[in-house]
Amino acid sequence: MQIITSPLSLARELWRYGEPVLADRALLLSPTEVADIGVRAGDLYGARAEAFWPHGPGDRALMLAAIEHLEGAARPCQRARRLPEKSLPSNLQASEDQRWAAVLPVSEVVDARRAGRPPHP
Repeated sequence: MQIITSPLSLARELWRYGEPVLADRALLLSPTEVADIGVRAGDLYGARAEAFWPHGPGDRALMLAAIEHLEGAARPCQRARRLPEKSLPSNLQASEDQRWAAVLPVSEVVDARRAGRPPHP
């Protein structure tokens, strides 16, 4: 299993779970790094994520994988419940179309990997 997301979506969720500094760093991730986070999230999904973050949110595997990538070790976010979307800072506000468009470069990396070819630069 692999989760496909974007730097923007990772940043939005990190911010909403009380990690504004990591959110800023997530915005700078390359599509390849985000694809790697998605693979790691797939590895952590289920019981492994539960062991790291008991009773955490449904997307805890993705948050754990993002924090592990950004800090070097997985840990629960500062908040177990997300802040409301309407409270996002302006640099993280995006329409649904903008969020879907932000996923495309990561999807291209994942597709290239599955096909056994290098991703486009």
